[in-house]
Parts: sequence; structure tokens; C-alpha cells
Amino acid sequence: MIRACSAVLVLAVLCGSVRAQGVDASFPKQVAQAIDKGVEWLKKRQVQKGVDKGSWGTGTNPLYGGGTGESKEKIGYCALALFALLSCDVDPEDPVIVEGFTYIDKYLDPAWKTDNVNVDTTKEQVSTYEAAVVIMAIEAYGNGVIDKALRAAKKDPKTVKPRPAIQLPKDKKSIVAAATKWLLLNQSKDGGWRYGEPMHSSPSGIQQDTSATQFVLLGLVSATRLGEKVDPKVWEKAANWNLKCQEQDGPPLKVILPGGEDGKTVLMKEGDKSRGFPYTPGSTEAQDAKAQGGMTACGICSLILCRAQLAKAAPKKELNDKMTRGIFDGLAWLQTNWSVSSNPGGHRSHYYYLYGLERVGVLGTIDKIGEHNWYIEGATLLIGAQKPEGLWDSKTEIEPCDVLDTCFALLFLKKATIPVTLLTR
Repeated sequence: MIRACSAVLVLAVLCGSVRAQGVDASFPKQVAQAIDKGVEWLKKRQVQKGVDKGSWGTGTNPLYGGGTGESKEKIGYCALALFALLSCDVDPEDPVIVEGFTYIDKYLDPAWKTDNVNVDTTKEQVSTYEAAVVIMAIEAYGNGVIDKALRAAKKDPKTVKPRPAIQLPKDKKSIVAAATKWLLLNQSKDGGWRYGEPMHSSPSGIQQDTSATQFVLLGLVSATRLGEKVDPKVWEKAANWNLKCQEQDGPPLKVILPGGEDGKTVLMKEGDKSRGFPYTPGSTEAQDAKAQGGMTACGICSLILCRAQLAKAAPKKELNDKMTRGIFDGLAWLQTNWSVSSNPGGHRSHYYYLYGLERVGVLGTIDKIGEHNWYIEGATLLIGAQKPEGLWDSKTEIEPCDVLDTCFALLFLKKATIPVTLLTR
């Protein structure tokens, strides 16, 4: 809907919606204040000394290894924090941003700065999540440089047309190229992604999952905007895998409700079935094999991205129709199981689910899911849940939960995702 710019400018567009929803007129100001407090806390949370200087640290992962092993994804946590801060208009030359990219550059294998990256590039294990978010952070950096220059010229970054192309420094451009290549090398034969070698099939022998797949697709879309080429077959395979993951049947909608602010744009209608997405289809872990809110948002996100990319390459009508049906049935599942107070059907990752709603809503320019204004409901919850120091910590995420939850909350409040389509019937 709106690319990232200053909090006040972005949230000014909420005023009409706020009035229509009967929300307090101070709501936009509350959102802006929450973003500012969250940004300040996240900046201060950056590690200041030692080998992890410039990163946001790590923690023990309570899900795998019984919470005894240190999580390895320091690069990914650092990139996610950079992405969140840059999306919230932190100056790309701010020392926090500079230190963060210095940390990433230090611990990436030298092959990531050349054309020699391969599936065995493992100086510091880089997962698919990390590679994708590094690309997204670099795109946000490039956009931040453009915005800064436009503001210096007394121009509004929101309204300048055409928008200047991102010009990355050579080191960052090389990393984007290598990360893109590495992600493409790690697509499974079925079309999805897991963590990447040598973690490709762990745990439980699962070769791909709904969450990793949508993060990779987000990273690849960012890469295409930065000039990298992705074969249409990649999107086609990913779309088909996601369609297989989705529940194949479900209850029909009981009500027909509008999905737009105008009260006329109907997103869900009679004939739509509530069909969600699990985390790892076919898993022996019952919780991971059943549909849940966060993973349904991931599946919808993936299908929206694939449909938008394949639209540039004359997609097969049958596949396009299946993707469209999958998207609207996924939205029907979210409507049927609606909640912002928890991850419906899931046992953890509350704020990751909220970030999923943001991705779906902004990618497809969706104002409402059924009768629910997803942004106002989610933002209201997040404003109330913010700690006095400025952070968010739901205790439902892997460690470092305070960092991840704060990033997801900021990305939600900022509407940081870049739209790819206008989702209509």
C-alpha cells in the first residue's frame, strides 16, 4: 500500500480509517510514538562490545535441543533488526546501521562477495531465513539512501515519480547476487525451502516448510527489484508446492462480508472454503502438521508473491486460477479463525503471526479481512502490549524473543512490506 517513510506521514493516512472505525482520534499519534520508542529500544539493544559487536546477539533456542544449544542465526537476527530499523526510517548512515552491516560483512564467507557461492558455503552457517533477510535489509538500505537524498532536496519520497533506482555499493551488490544464487540452489525438488545445507532436512527429515519458503520468496522478490534474475519456473514450482500444502478442503464461509474500506470490494464470497496452511505438512509433530494462523498467513503471502511474479511471464491459466482460489480460501480461513490476541491454532510465535497479517494485507493491498480491519485491531493490541522501555516480548518466540518480537511489532506498525498487487476478484 505505502512504502516506508516517516512514521507521521505514513500514519496520517489512517485518520479517515480511524474515524470510520470509531477509534480514538489520537490513534495515529499513539502508533507513531510506539514506533519511535521501539526504534530507540532496538538501537540500544545492539551489542556494543566483543566478538558480537554490531549484532543483536543470540540466545538458546527452546524448541530444538531442549534449549541447551546456542542459536546459530546471529547474522539473521542482525539482518532482521537492520531491516526493521531501516523500514522505520533510521538513517542508513546511522552508526547502528553501519555497525550492523559491518558485523554481517565480517562473518559472511568471503565467497558471498564473489561469484563462487555454492551450497557448501558455510564459514558461519547461513540459513535460508538469513540469506533472504540479508537481501531484504540491503534493499531497505538502498531505499533509505534514496529517501535521504530526496528529503535533502526537499522532496517527498512518497510522491516522487518515477522513483530513482537503487544504486548499491559494490560490496552489497555482490552479497545480494551471491545470496540470490544460494537461495535458488537450495530450492527443494518439490519447490519449497527448509533451512539450507547442511541443515536442509533437519529436524525430522523435513525438506521444506511453509515459513522458510515464504521468507525465501520475500527475499527473492527483493532481489528482483535489485536487478537479479529469477527463472519463472522457480515461482511456478513454489506455487505448486504451496498449493499442495494447503488443506484440500474445508467448511464453506457462513457469511459474505466486504474486504475493502469502501464497503464494496468483496474479497470473500459464497463458495469460498476455509482452508489453512500448516508449518510442515506430513510432519510427525501433530502441532506442526495442522493449520494455524501464522503459517496460513505465510502460505497466502507466498501465493500472492508467486502470482504477482508469474503475471509478468504469461502464467498458465489453470495455475493462476488455483493460486487465486488458494489465496481467497486462505483469507477465508483467517476470517473464520480470526484473532489478534494469539496465533490461532498455533502454540507459539504470536507476533510472527501478526507480521504475517501485515505481509498479507500490504502485499495484496487488503484493508479488511472479512469485517476485521486487521491493521487497527493488531496495532491496538501492540500499543497496549509495548513495555515501558519500548520493547515487545510475548514469550512465545525463539530467543532472543525481545529482539524478534520488537522487530515484528515495528514491521507491523510501520506497514513495512512493499505491495506487489491489488488483490481483487
